[in-house]
Amino acid sequence: MPSRYEKEIEDILERAGDFGGKPGDKGGAPKKPRSRSVRRLVWLYARQALSGGLWSFSPGRVMLIGFVLLLSTLLIMPFVDGVAGYLAWAGLLLCIIGYGMFLARPPSVEKRWRGRPLGTERRSRFGIALDRIRRRLSG
Repeated sequence: MPSRYEKEIEDILERAGDFGGKPGDKGGAPKKPRSRSVRRLVWLYARQALSGGLWSFSPGRVMLIGFVLLLSTLLIMPFVDGVAGYLAWAGLLLCIIGYGMFLARPPSVEKRWRGRPLGTERRSRFGIALDRIRRRLSG
């Protein structure tokens, strides 16, 4: 049993990498600037929203189109008065629709534990109860 724990700890340490500095250092790994990570997050979100088929409507894509309409409204407003209001309302409506699409069916996430997928098969209460009894008798 202890060797199993040691193996798991070594596995975690390998994945974590080298976070410690020199023995006298107070800091760990150098931190990246916050603005760079925000730009990367926005880029990843936009890339994910635009991925997929050309005519597929994902919640991210609908929200992205809504935000683009809202931003274009800010750019067009000084030049054209009547159209800006309609673009703003259309952008806001698309953002709300995209958010509603996300809430109606959130993306499925594969559950993983230490890099391995978890078995998410449904079992009956009887099977779960049998497993509990086996664990108590063996432990």
